[in-house]
Amino acid sequence: MADSSFAVLNLGSQRVGGAVFSKARNGDLILKAFDFAEMHGDPSVEATRLPQLRVAVLEIADKLKLKGKTVWYAIPGHSVFTRFVKLPPFDTDKADQIVEFEARQNVPFPINEVIWDYEFIGDEGGSEREVALVAIKADALNDVNDQVESAGIKVAGVDLAPLAAFNAFRFAYPDVEESALIIDLGARSTNLVFVEGSRVFTRNILVGGSTLTGNIGKELGMNFGEAEEQKRSRGYVAPGGAYEPNEDEVVDAMAKIMRNTMTRLHGEIVRTINYYRGQQGGSPPRRFFLCGGGAQAALAVEFFHEKFNLPVEIFNPLRGVQLDSRVNRALAEDNAAGMAELVGLGLRQAGACPVEVELLPDSVSSARDSARRAPFLLMATACLFAALGVGVFYFNRAKLAVDNHLTAAEKEHGELDRDDKLIKDYDKQLNLLQGQSGQLEQAVNDRSYWTHLLNVLNSKFENDFIWLTQIEVLKNGGAMTPSLGGATAAAATPPPSLTANAAAPLPGAEPQYQLRLQGLYRKNDSGQEVVYKYYNDLKTATDLFSAPPAEEKPEVEAGLEEDRYAYTFKFRLPLVKGMKFDK
Repeated sequence: MADSSFAVLNLGSQRVGGAVFSKARNGDLILKAFDFAEMHGDPSVEATRLPQLRVAVLEIADKLKLKGKTVWYAIPGHSVFTRFVKLPPFDTDKADQIVEFEARQNVPFPINEVIWDYEFIGDEGGSEREVALVAIKADALNDVNDQVESAGIKVAGVDLAPLAAFNAFRFAYPDVEESALIIDLGARSTNLVFVEGSRVFTRNILVGGSTLTGNIGKELGMNFGEAEEQKRSRGYVAPGGAYEPNEDEVVDAMAKIMRNTMTRLHGEIVRTINYYRGQQGGSPPRRFFLCGGGAQAALAVEFFHEKFNLPVEIFNPLRGVQLDSRVNRALAEDNAAGMAELVGLGLRQAGACPVEVELLPDSVSSARDSARRAPFLLMATACLFAALGVGVFYFNRAKLAVDNHLTAAEKEHGELDRDDKLIKDYDKQLNLLQGQSGQLEQAVNDRSYWTHLLNVLNSKFENDFIWLTQIEVLKNGGAMTPSLGGATAAAATPPPSLTANAAAPLPGAEPQYQLRLQGLYRKNDSGQEVVYKYYNDLKTATDLFSAPPAEEKPEVEAGLEEDRYAYTFKFRLPLVKGMKFDK
């Protein structure tokens, strides 16, 4: 049976964690194996980080047998630029362009030098949408990815550690409805993850376990390795207020140093909470969850409970995860606080997560493009060879058929050539007759034009409430015939009221013809509507009339006088056919 398990890595600053998961039939996540590899030395020294990372990944790959497998891995929050931006309402189709514009404004590096992604946060409703922008220098991510791939591991994608922790929290604590704050105490920095329903906000504070170790070494005159060993084996956070000091002066001094450093961290957390409430419009956290390596420090939970006076507990990401029978349950529970990112990464491969950002190193992006194009290239190659084979077979058969028909075709060519000359003579005679018949056809159509037009005018009458008194053809807005009253000179120049809406024709343009209708309508219950109905019915005769301009309306006399029997109206309709009315 094929192995359906999948592996993940969390590339911490001082420890690399790895885990192997599988998915149960009911959709639950199953932890099959996990392990950690420590990186010794100060994590703030960048010069030694990549070589140590390579060794740690090789160690994890050997322990969990990851060589040749495809994995997701998470990178620390301090190595990635993260910004939460609120966007005004926008068209969904333009989301990529709008977010890219915001990225160019907010990312402090040229956009072509970074690898970036985004994710919309929270619900779609509301006047604003919040988007999380994440970006990392391409060279930095490619360097880290080279160390992972050098261990024989194939990379599926890269996630951000704080967002992976958020996904794990939403999976493990679906019952938490109030606002919560995850304090991920890492080696080099601390990630703050605000959780409020489906909304998330993160911020990285450069105070972590190495800060504690550095302060202990500085105050007590120890090197980094010795201070780290003392902190892990005997260190604890001194309680507040009056308490009985430890009998060991070194341990007591170390406890006070750790409390002072944690107090500095508490101040940074308070400032971040105030920023989240004031600038991001979030709610203050009502519950606190500790995770990461620093969460295992003695009295750390009590310290934060004392400072915030709110419930504080250790974040257990394995709360909703099944454990395989081969997993040491006690060991898994002891290390649960450091497995939030591993569970979040496992969820990325097992199914959908609330937040799914993805940072793709260049080698992974190229591999994806190649894999996406590979089926099409293989299909194209197969089609090419198939086409060549079919072509060879076809042309061999076609050559034989052509040779057989060529002799017959040559024989027929002479006969067809004679017929062609005869047909051309007939075509000339046909064209001559068609020209003559076209002129006759046009004359017949022109003769029946006015009969058809008058029939249409008459057919649109539905009752005797309306009748026409004058029908007149206009050319370019002006009358073509002398006035019925005999004022020839006046008729030659149309009144301004008739030409106000007529645009002057361009030189050489075809004249525009209109039909002006005047008449009377008798007083009735519908009033002027009988005129407008007649006008609209005439417009449906599209073979005669084209659509008038929008501003062109019938001029209808209001029927308000009691002693009058009928009232006048007039309107114009553009004629479709450009007949030579003036000849």
